[in-house]
Order: sequence, then structure tokens, then C-alpha cells
Amino acid sequence: MSSPNPESSGPPLRALAMVLISLAILFAAIGALSLTGSDDSDDTASEPTTSEQAAAPTSAAPAPTSASAAGSTSASATASATTSVDPADVDVRVLNNSDVSGLAADTAATLTSDGWTIAETGNYAASQIPSTTVYYGTGPGEQAAAQQIAQQLGATTQARPATLSEFGDGVIVMVTQ
Repeated sequence: MSSPNPESSGPPLRALAMVLISLAILFAAIGALSLTGSDDSDDTASEPTTSEQAAAPTSAAPAPTSASAAGSTSASATASATTSVDPADVDVRVLNNSDVSGLAADTAATLTSDGWTIAETGNYAASQIPSTTVYYGTGPGEQAAAQQIAQQLGATTQARPATLSEFGDGVIVMVTQ
């Protein structure tokens, strides 16, 4: 007699499917951990733990101190450079690079109330700037003035590109929103 279901010589298909599903879940978990684990390892690698600091040789201790002293010196030099700029000494141009009407005029009014000399306001449509940026040229005090204005507006600073040379000397505030 013949039976309707012949006997198989290997494991049942259901068991094989469960093993494959388990392996897929395992590999997905390893992949997810490797993606999130890379960010954590960078943070922990840059910050030594207390036991690592205690285990570090004493000759390595002056290096961070001198680096932090150099960092505080450059930070204080930057702070003194940004606070020593007289707003009346640097011309500021405020250009609107957005669809918001009157944004350059509003920003210019804010800067005027802070003592800055506004030489020009207008629109800039030659290219789209991703965020409000304060551009500085090579004139005396322009970089320090740009840093001070950027701090007031919550913007970034950059050296002025050649595409903005038509606006003359001074700082250019490109407002986007």
C-alpha cells in the first residue's frame, strides 16, 4: 500500500523555516546595534573614564592642560576680538534671501538698534543660501564684526565668496528666515 504523505529524510519544513526566521531576526538585531553602536563608541572613545585617567601616566597629564590652556587662550582672544569691534566702524549690508517680505528691513532695524551702521538693505536672488549667514571680507575688523553679528542673530559666519564681491567692503548679512 502507498501512503498519501511520503516520509521525508530531513527535518520538517516548519523547523527549517523557524531556523531561517531566527537567523534573520539575529542579523537584523546585529545590524541595528552596529548602526547605533558606532555613535556611542565615538563619544566614549573621546572621553576617558575616571579609571582611564587614573591609569594614564603622569607625563600625559600636562598635554590636556596645555591644550585646554591653548583653547582658553584662543577663546579669550576671540572673545576680546568680538567685543572690541566698534559697530560704527564696519559697514553692514543686509540682504534678503527668502520669500519673506521685509525680512532684510526687520533685521537691519534690529542691528541698527544694536549700534551697527547699515549701509544697504535689499534682496539677493542669485543663489539660495541654506541658512542665515554673515559674510566678512578682508577689511580691518570685518571678521570680528561678523562673529559678533552672527552671535546676536544666531547665525553662522563665513569668509565672503567672490560671488558677493559686487557689494563692496563691509559685512554682508544674508538672511533666510
